[in-house]
Amino acid sequence: MLMNSSNSSNHSVFSVSNTRQRPPFIAIQYLVIWCLVYLTIAIFTILGNFLIILVFVKKRSLKTRTNYFVIGLAIGDVLVGASTIPLYVTLLVLLFKQDYKEATLVQTIFSPMDVLSGMLSILHLTTISVERVYAIAFPLRHRTSSSRFSLIILTFIWLTAAGIASLNFIIPKGPQWKGTFLIYSALGFFVPFSIILVAYTSIWIIVKNKTKISRTRARVMKRESRTAFTIFTLILLFLLTWLPFFSLNLVLFSCTKCAAAVSLQVVLFFKALHYSGSALNPVVYSARMPEFRRPVLTLLKERRLAGSLYRHSTGQQSFKSTIRRRDVELSDVCDQQRTNSVNDTDASLAAGKDTEQLHLQD
Repeated sequence: MLMNSSNSSNHSVFSVSNTRQRPPFIAIQYLVIWCLVYLTIAIFTILGNFLIILVFVKKRSLKTRTNYFVIGLAIGDVLVGASTIPLYVTLLVLLFKQDYKEATLVQTIFSPMDVLSGMLSILHLTTISVERVYAIAFPLRHRTSSSRFSLIILTFIWLTAAGIASLNFIIPKGPQWKGTFLIYSALGFFVPFSIILVAYTSIWIIVKNKTKISRTRARVMKRESRTAFTIFTLILLFLLTWLPFFSLNLVLFSCTKCAAAVSLQVVLFFKALHYSGSALNPVVYSARMPEFRRPVLTLLKERRLAGSLYRHSTGQQSFKSTIRRRDVELSDVCDQQRTNSVNDTDASLAAGKDTEQLHLQD
């Protein structure tokens, strides 16, 4: 996510500069399967994170300093599902069709978007880790701090991520990509995770040494530590979903012979795993954070109840219309039977009159 994925995903296959005709780089059935996998991840990413954002907007009690950063991370994940993944799927399709002109244009858009979404994820997690240290070390000061400061930090995160993504238009590519890879590796992985490691080491030391403190502060620290553990779960999830793809790219760019030996299916699997973290983050919010879990469940129940009531009312209306149609049909049948009965009676009377006339003539 933090590098030009069209180059990093086995650059001998995904190159868009070579316009010579060659066999498709992937069989059509595998292309369809992987496109469906990526689009499914995108749908779950958008729906899950949009639900978290909707709950945050509706519930005033959720507007805490930590949750502002959580929502910033959720917005970044929505960006992954709404733009980055669809662009990646489009790039795969264009390369399969060998439409290199259009693929070059899509890559020009996709590369900075991929870097932007990756940087937003890692910078939000880094900021939340540092914020957790402040909340546990100085709980009372943290609770009285202004939310405006959190908004300023959020703005700084987005500007920093956009600035790093814009480097895609400046730094060299092609044969000099190894240097570019090292820049993105430092800015998007080594430096942020070094800060995260220091932050959680500090949290561990503070919690371990919390001996002579007041009962109120101990209760606050316990709550903040629980939140810190939830954020640590998000960081572990980020590592599990992102580190394999990062490690694969590290191997591909440090060993040319290894790049030819790596299967395209492995690359696409690691890339899908890479993006799946954005779809799994809302699950962690709902599972580990009660302040999110209860409103999310309530909102889902309301939607389910509304859908049930709508179906019930629609069913009742359909049932009433069916009864009404049946009554009309029965009325028509009765009228028809009545008409036939009257006609039969008239015919019988007419026949009777004819018989009487014949008898009189005799």
